[in-house]
Amino acid sequence: MSIQAKHTPTLEIGRVKTASNTQQDTTLSLDELSKSISDALTQYPYYIVVNGFTPLRERNQLMDLARAIRAKISPPSRTNHEDFNKVSFTKVYINRQNGETEESSVTRYSRTHLRLPPHTDSSYMMLPHEIVAFHCIEADENGGESIMVPIDDILQNLDKEVVACLREPVYPFGQDCHAIICGDEDNALIRYYQAQIQRSLNENHLLSEKHQAALKALDELLDQNHLMQTFHLKPGQIVFMQNHKVLHGRTALSPESNRVLYRLRMHVNSLGNQGKIAAPQDVNSYMELATELENMGRFESALEQYRYATEFAADDMGVLNAYGSLLLKIGQFDRATEIFNQCKIIDPNDYESGLALSSLARMKGNQLEAKALLKPVMKAHPLVSENENDLLPEQPTILRIRGIEDAAYSILRSSDGTSKKLLRGGHFAISDLLDDEDYNMVLLNVFENNVDTLNEFPKFDLMLNTIACPDSKQASLLAAARFVDRYPHIPIVNHPRQVLETSRIRNSLRLNTISGVKFPKTEKVWWSGDNLDEIIKTIFGWGFEFPFIVRKVGSQTGQSVALLDNEPALREHLHNSPTHQEYYIIQFQDCRIRHNVYHKMRVFFIDGTLYPVANVFNDTWDIHSGDRYSVMDKSQWMQAEERAFLGDTCGYLGCETFNRLYRIYDIIKLDFFGIDLTILPDGTIFIFELNAAMRHNFDHAKNFPYTRPYLERISNAFAQMVRDRFRS
Repeated sequence: MSIQAKHTPTLEIGRVKTASNTQQDTTLSLDELSKSISDALTQYPYYIVVNGFTPLRERNQLMDLARAIRAKISPPSRTNHEDFNKVSFTKVYINRQNGETEESSVTRYSRTHLRLPPHTDSSYMMLPHEIVAFHCIEADENGGESIMVPIDDILQNLDKEVVACLREPVYPFGQDCHAIICGDEDNALIRYYQAQIQRSLNENHLLSEKHQAALKALDELLDQNHLMQTFHLKPGQIVFMQNHKVLHGRTALSPESNRVLYRLRMHVNSLGNQGKIAAPQDVNSYMELATELENMGRFESALEQYRYATEFAADDMGVLNAYGSLLLKIGQFDRATEIFNQCKIIDPNDYESGLALSSLARMKGNQLEAKALLKPVMKAHPLVSENENDLLPEQPTILRIRGIEDAAYSILRSSDGTSKKLLRGGHFAISDLLDDEDYNMVLLNVFENNVDTLNEFPKFDLMLNTIACPDSKQASLLAAARFVDRYPHIPIVNHPRQVLETSRIRNSLRLNTISGVKFPKTEKVWWSGDNLDEIIKTIFGWGFEFPFIVRKVGSQTGQSVALLDNEPALREHLHNSPTHQEYYIIQFQDCRIRHNVYHKMRVFFIDGTLYPVANVFNDTWDIHSGDRYSVMDKSQWMQAEERAFLGDTCGYLGCETFNRLYRIYDIIKLDFFGIDLTILPDGTIFIFELNAAMRHNFDHAKNFPYTRPYLERISNAFAQMVRDRFRS
């Protein structure tokens, strides 16, 4: 069957206003233009030439238009992975030095003057880019005609038997095999690159005779001129194409051609393909595609692939857990609970689904259920490897100790709107302190007394105790201490008994013995819900005066903290607080400095050495790192103060005060802990908090770049301490 000659679909424009210019005499807005292009890509012949741009040797025009098209096709989402948001941009021209010699590269033809047969861009990827565009900067008048071959025309000219063979996922594209033709009958898609398949076949990939014959039939068809839609791109013109629906190529260029194109490739949603280009045929390929889609932020498409995978393997725990985890991630908690409950039926002690169900129960306020769900899981899995594969014998092994008390897993909402289960409270995170890829990491999950009888575990070289709160994790720390006692020859970072000594009350008793150091008066009360008068008498009996601070015991954030300045406020606060809880009563100290602002310095001690972390200012007394954006980001003098503190801590504080901090270390003796402090007018160190639960992160380094070198010093110091422990 012959294909009738077709006119090249062209969109004529005047001057277009983009984000990179401010021209007022526009005939099409960028929004209107992007809609016209996106509409054209969804209908035959699935490409369009845009005529009217200037051939500028800078990429802003094409990038602005590409982003507008993606915004039109794919609604903006903070959850899209960086691989999805990335726009691939390449300058395409003849490489006269290397073009003829790069025989190993299947893409070498785009850099030579040779004819480039019709193909799919990024065909080696699990999900090739949906949109490809070329902006002509300089044309070759003697060659280089663009070739387009839509999938519709290919299917009209191939026998059904050949199409059936091409739909089978046996053709090698790099490391993976895929179908060449896939998708539904009314929405067929194509992935093809002759040179890439041939190269893979030369590397011991085998094809049956019928599949080789199908390839030959396709190649012969693509060599027929009547099938090709051709046009000659002129300087300034841009051709956009739907990469899953139309093959593209070009005729040969003159050997001395100066032709220059800018090529753009990008992923988009909602072109109707939704991952069908990968055409999975078994549970593994469905899972691989689902993972790829999830990593790109294409969650609905990923859910569809996970759902298909469950049809192949309804009892596969890996499939069900991945499916449930994505449902949890996007906030479909009821459906996630259903999937994880299926896991629980198959294996009541499964680790991943058990943690997820406990987190979901805690989120709904069912604390007893959350703990009951954790108990069999922790009993069955006191040891869990964090390595994706088996432990590597050539790498040292770290036993990372964690305390799983009080249904410790929670659902946390991230800034991008997604959710995840996370061990919350009472620990310090190591993600920015240690590169765990350098080590075998094994979790020791301490829950009640589950480790007391634990005897079988892999050989480990270091114990890293990340339990950091003696109030909320006392039972875990006691159990961990008993465990550590069994291995006196294994080095330990942050011995559990030393952590137990850092409760607020113990800090108050120990640190106030140091001259020039003040830790605020601190006591605990039990709030049962009906003992308010007794609590008030106890507080005044201890000698507290208004104002004082009330905070829930075990809390390391400001969420449960209140500053109260009279008895009615105290009564109201406790009436509105959870009952059957312990609360700290902490004597308040007004630490305002000049300009009527408050400030808080933070230092870490790592292996006995002090490292400055931050010097944060705010106009309220309860200061946290996020408060940088209240007043400090707009104040040069505050930032100058922090620079001075970070750059020369001893000079900023004075040698006497600096040395006094080391006397605090001599009492605490932890390998890693932090101190939040300020300096009172008489030079006394006033300590807000001291514990090992303080986070180390780079959350604010982008907006306060002068902090980054000092944060990196902390990461390097912690990593060095771990290396030194292995040698000790």
